[in-house]
Amino acid sequence: MDADDFLDEDTLSHAARFEKMIRNKSKDYFDAETLESISEYYINQDKLKQALEVLYYGEELYPYFNGFALKKAEVFGLMGKFEDALEVLEKCELYEPFNPDLFLLKGENLLNLQHFEEAEASFANAILHADDRIDMLFEIAYVYEDCNLQGKAIEYFEEILKSQPDNQQARYEIANCYDLQGRFDKAADVYQELIEVNPFSCPAWYSLGVVCSKMGNFEKAIEAYDYCLAIDEDFMPASFNKANDLVEMERYEEAVKEFLSVIEKDGQDAITFCNLASCLERLNRDKEAIDYYKKATNLNPNIGEAWFGMGIIYDKLTQSKQALNHFKRALLLEPENEEYALALADAEYRSGNLHQAEEILRSLIDEDPMMVEAWLDLSYIIHIEGDTEAAIDLLQQALTHEDHYLYYYRLACYEFEIGRRKEALYHLETALAMNFEEHFLIFEFSPHLQKDADVLHAIGLFRNN
Repeated sequence: MDADDFLDEDTLSHAARFEKMIRNKSKDYFDAETLESISEYYINQDKLKQALEVLYYGEELYPYFNGFALKKAEVFGLMGKFEDALEVLEKCELYEPFNPDLFLLKGENLLNLQHFEEAEASFANAILHADDRIDMLFEIAYVYEDCNLQGKAIEYFEEILKSQPDNQQARYEIANCYDLQGRFDKAADVYQELIEVNPFSCPAWYSLGVVCSKMGNFEKAIEAYDYCLAIDEDFMPASFNKANDLVEMERYEEAVKEFLSVIEKDGQDAITFCNLASCLERLNRDKEAIDYYKKATNLNPNIGEAWFGMGIIYDKLTQSKQALNHFKRALLLEPENEEYALALADAEYRSGNLHQAEEILRSLIDEDPMMVEAWLDLSYIIHIEGDTEAAIDLLQQALTHEDHYLYYYRLACYEFEIGRRKEALYHLETALAMNFEEHFLIFEFSPHLQKDADVLHAIGLFRNN
């Protein structure tokens, strides 16, 4: 919904007239209320400079009307000019020393400047002069939420509950704060309390499902979504989330049915098509998966996930040219996506385009020297091209960025191949000490080492430890 949807035609007409006045460099008459509505229009459109222009013009026409100054302070705050906002508010306070909205706005700007004690004092004044104490407590709590200070927000919501123990909105907000803090267990407890008060609360069941999903408790999340859907079978967010959690549990057949239900009831959606296609691909229903990925791109040609998904399937079906084209399209849409870049490099390599694969991997390493997979893949290509010494040097360079066990396992393989047994055993022992559980990797890369007595002896020593 656009901000315009909240405005009447008169406001839009007045805004157009104001803009024409500015273009013509003329001076038209507007009443104060009209100028306030125009400034609100620009604020809702996030056109803050235009809003200020209106407010300055309002002050010029009505120098004794304090409302423009308060609105100007609000705009300065939205622009991140907190000190400018406070300067305006200090002047306003001389004329309106009991205005709760002024103190609320002042507290918000002080908070953004991390003047916490002064902000608290200003909020206390806002509460003192407020017509409705509960409403003001909510407003202050929301300010703390906006400043990512959920702990303080919770204090104000709890203050509301002292006066109104049955205020469900305050409880929902407390749960949301816990969620934002990553304290999902506490959020779940609050949602459970809300459900005990109202077992037929669809939002409470849905929210419980969301935090259970975040905790990785997908079984309980699905149960919560099922209760939500039992109350309102057309509550599609619950159905969509349930399908995604079924995927997490690798219950792909059930997930497919759920995604199809979402499409049937809620209409076609590119993301839903992508998720459905991914399930079908995991069930080896590749043709159907491609069909749904194509439906996703028909709805939204710029959805990289769908192009990448098709690339994965074409790659699996050894349709190299198709795979390459789709990976390239995905990466073109999301050039920062490292997964897409790695897949394209791998496809280029397997298509015999070693130079292109090297270019992609070197670019990834330049952008992110901590990208382990890119270093390993590039070293492998160099090794396959016959320059194992250069591959070893590359991994030694990688180790200057991160001391990762995978580099040591791979170094050991390369060094065994060129006869550097002493160095190879040293790097193998280093890798085993760092991560013994992954020692099978050396056999995956160099199967012949399964019969190497020195390798088996080293693994035996670390296994016994």
